[in-house]
Amino acid sequence: MKQDQKPIVNSDLIGDFITIELPGFPGKQAKPEPCRVHYLTMGSGEPLLLVHGIGQSIYTWRELMPLLAESYCVIAIDLPGFGFSDRPLSLNYSMDETADILVKCLDALGVKKTHLLGVTTGAVYAMHAAAKFPDRFMKAIALTPGGITEQMPKKLRRLEKPLGPFYREMYAKKDFEKYLPDFYYDGTVCTPEVVSQVFKTCDDHASRQAIMYAVRNFDFEYTLETVRNNEREFFVIWGEEDRMNPMENLFALRERLPKSVYHSIRNTGHWPHEEKAAQVAEAVDRYIRYEGDAQ
Repeated sequence: MKQDQKPIVNSDLIGDFITIELPGFPGKQAKPEPCRVHYLTMGSGEPLLLVHGIGQSIYTWRELMPLLAESYCVIAIDLPGFGFSDRPLSLNYSMDETADILVKCLDALGVKKTHLLGVTTGAVYAMHAAAKFPDRFMKAIALTPGGITEQMPKKLRRLEKPLGPFYREMYAKKDFEKYLPDFYYDGTVCTPEVVSQVFKTCDDHASRQAIMYAVRNFDFEYTLETVRNNEREFFVIWGEEDRMNPMENLFALRERLPKSVYHSIRNTGHWPHEEKAAQVAEAVDRYIRYEGDAQ
């Protein structure tokens, strides 16, 4: 793996590529589908895999990744369908498929075991993978885990509906300019440059298609059942001023996953790793290094 200290921007030149093999379309004539996955590594030490959410990319880790790299070999990937990874035709973006992809990426990178950190829907993908493949993941951290809530923009929520293919093509950069600031506690963090960088890898038909299928096949309830059956512990971090996934959802999650560890950060919204990266990095490092009874 290559260590790269360049500033994180949304570019296929910022990292490297691996190729994994997907099962392909089901049926007697099924042929595996190769998929190029864009990734970036930074730092040294125990490995720590970062998993972004639906519609995001490596760019979301621009503030947190360099801080974590002071203590860990941090690996960030663009999930297939997003960022600068391929948009596989046979991929249906299910929870199990995405968990399998994370393990395939680790295999391609030669990583046998890693810590794991995901954000929002990516946190749920990470939780699912950790529960499904407990031997491959050590400590697991979930930043504001959840799905498409009723507080999120209507155009995003409509992708779950039967007319999703119609709404898929309707969002534009002006929608990002309007809605993205609400994902932060301090909307000034969402500069025109941030909007442009986020929109950059969403502005084509294949990317819109990937977002639509990922939204429609996202299943938090299935993951919670998988986690409960596995009795896996997670470190859950929440922004106290999260308008997209309010704190009341954290309280509900604590009732359903009582064996996990919970931490909240003041004056931050849906993406604490972008607004309060230093606090998130400190909390993550403290949790990973703690050897005693986390309760």
